[in-house]
Amino acid sequence: MAASISCINHAVSCVKPSLFFTVQRNTSPVGACARRAAEIRSVRAAASATAEVQHNEKFCLELVRSRDYEGFVCSLLLPEAARRSALALRAFNVELAQVKDSVSQKSLGLMRMEFWKTTIEEIYRDKPPKQPVSMELWKAVKKHNLTKRWLTRMIAEREKDLDDRGYRNLQELESYAENTQSSLLYLLLESLGIKDVHADHAASHVGKAHGIVTCLRATPHHSVRRRVYLPVDICILGFAGGLYPRQPGAEHPGRGVRRRQSGSRSSGTRTFVPPQRPGSCDAGFPPHGGAGGLPAEGEEGGL
Repeated sequence: MAASISCINHAVSCVKPSLFFTVQRNTSPVGACARRAAEIRSVRAAASATAEVQHNEKFCLELVRSRDYEGFVCSLLLPEAARRSALALRAFNVELAQVKDSVSQKSLGLMRMEFWKTTIEEIYRDKPPKQPVSMELWKAVKKHNLTKRWLTRMIAEREKDLDDRGYRNLQELESYAENTQSSLLYLLLESLGIKDVHADHAASHVGKAHGIVTCLRATPHHSVRRRVYLPVDICILGFAGGLYPRQPGAEHPGRGVRRRQSGSRSSGTRTFVPPQRPGSCDAGFPPHGGAGGLPAEGEEGGL
């Protein structure tokens, strides 16, 4: 019994100093200050992360509302679980669409497109750049497992459009709309959890129709800049059918020949007029007057 009591006293004597120093260390002013500083840093980091997330979301929302109001309204009708991703996708589309009108040289536009190509690659490596649209797009990709091919196809088609050439026929306009508007609709369907061949087929036709309608609506805006992006074959059919009035003394626009009257009716000389590029209003197509038209691609309501 005495031996047991001695062992207990020895154990207590060994525990007391360590317990004393532990309590002293936890209650010392230096330790309390260090813990308080760590807590403050943790709270600040969390608040900063929350503020950054809110800033990114608000940036995309305001960008879509100011540049693509119809898309903004349509996004509000989606379920809440897909609404934020839809706004991120539409903000990405706006960023691509406004490159053409925001640069003065093609090389600058190509640099912007190269940035977005690199951004998509980094998004799928979980290393998105610190840019609001990129961060929101990365979250949408992670949440809904979006198909990379549709994103890269949108960039590639917008990059081709930097050449600022008109469409030779309706098929070229449909192809442009398919690669831009239809690709966006495919991604929106994926954000809603819809992966169905029939839904994709309908989205393809809706996207083409949207692209054609947008091209028609933007005609007054383009005419102010003396540009015509309507398909050339449709314009020629309009002239041939008498839809557009010809200028007095002018031949068919596709012939590149204009008769100039001088003196009497019987005396006239033919002057060769070099054909203009399809994107110019001087290519024999009458300018559609009015400066109060709808905006072009990349601006509010643009493609």
